[in-house]
Amino acid sequence: QDCIAEIRDIYRSRRDVLVESMGRAGWDIPPPPATMFAWAPLPEAFREIGSMAFSKILLREAEVAVAPGIGFGEYGEGYVRIGLVENEHRIRQAARNVKRMIARAPEILAQEEAEATEVA
Repeated sequence: QDCIAEIRDIYRSRRDVLVESMGRAGWDIPPPPATMFAWAPLPEAFREIGSMAFSKILLREAEVAVAPGIGFGEYGEGYVRIGLVENEHRIRQAARNVKRMIARAPEILAQEEAEATEVA
């Protein structure tokens, strides 16, 4: 039972760091009650592009990997799933990258739209 309590405390701490640091970065994530995953609604600036496009931008621009919600069915659209597998330092580092990305949202989205227009 000791190891169960220890693991629970690790994930609780990671969850709290994720919710707090992403909130400071401009991305409000509701705290998951009891899981190693957080379901995060897309940040306001990125809601219209969907979870798949947002996940790709997040990987490219912030070096943060998440699972697009659409991959879990139609009700997952508008969300991404974040695994609490990294330590607290890495979570804070990811939040700093996300903060820079959110600050550049208009530029990033304009670039995405221009590239989509070129392809069409």
